[in-house]
Amino acid sequence: MPVTETDVRLLEAAARYYVLTREQIARLCQLNHASGRSTRKHLSKLLQGGYLQRHNVPVALPGSHGAAPVYYPTKAGAELLASWFDDERYLATMTRHPRADRLSHWIELNNTRIVIEHALARQTEIKLENWISEYETINKDATEPERFTLQTTLCEVPPLSCSPDAGLLLSMSGQSKVYYVERDRGTSSPHQIAARKTRGYAELARQQGHVRHFPNATVPTFSVLFITTSAYRCNQLAKELRKRESPELWLMVDHHDLTPESFLYEPIILKSDGQRASLVRPEPRNAGAAT
Repeated sequence: MPVTETDVRLLEAAARYYVLTREQIARLCQLNHASGRSTRKHLSKLLQGGYLQRHNVPVALPGSHGAAPVYYPTKAGAELLASWFDDERYLATMTRHPRADRLSHWIELNNTRIVIEHALARQTEIKLENWISEYETINKDATEPERFTLQTTLCEVPPLSCSPDAGLLLSMSGQSKVYYVERDRGTSSPHQIAARKTRGYAELARQQGHVRHFPNATVPTFSVLFITTSAYRCNQLAKELRKRESPELWLMVDHHDLTPESFLYEPIILKSDGQRASLVRPEPRNAGAAT
């Protein structure tokens, strides 16, 4: 059965996001079929053709008692995309069998990414220059020993590293700034998170390590977008951060407040000093400044 443009759209979404549920694929590809029958049909064709693989561990869906299968691209799928678009960069697509213990986290992170990308698509002032997830090789053109990811070793003795869930580069008015993403699922206490994460980010800022990840960044510092499960956890982490190094790097967001409409210009961000802010100053919009 020949591959169609809709099949390729689904496959390209999987290549960009690595792991996706059927519902996420339908959202990304704007397949407005309430029953999901059409999406399942295309997914079935891609599975049979060997272009997609379905993980044998379903992911528990937040806010429900159900679970959903997770799809990810294969090497044959990456080769199809490279041929279809005449673009060898697709050959660097992540096709490794995903770790079962990371699936739920990556699906939640992709939910956050989808919201952020939809928010940016609603306007023209701010552009997403790049998004890098924790499992991706950043310098894909380098030989194997030279390749690196977001995880950064900052000191050997005593050991210190920084491991963001994702990073993105936003540009506006000729300036570009790095934001690292931490997608919290409420499995550790705010005290534990502050103790485990803050030293690494503080040292990464001192070493200007974000420029290695995003060489086109022009703003000399970065922010950490900490997306968590409740307003309470936002407030508790803010209190803990005030006892730690470089608390000004951190921006807390309750994921219930994070929507395409609110992400950029609504005061959904809680800073470590307890003040509320928007990511971008809404007035005047054509001269806004990033938080």
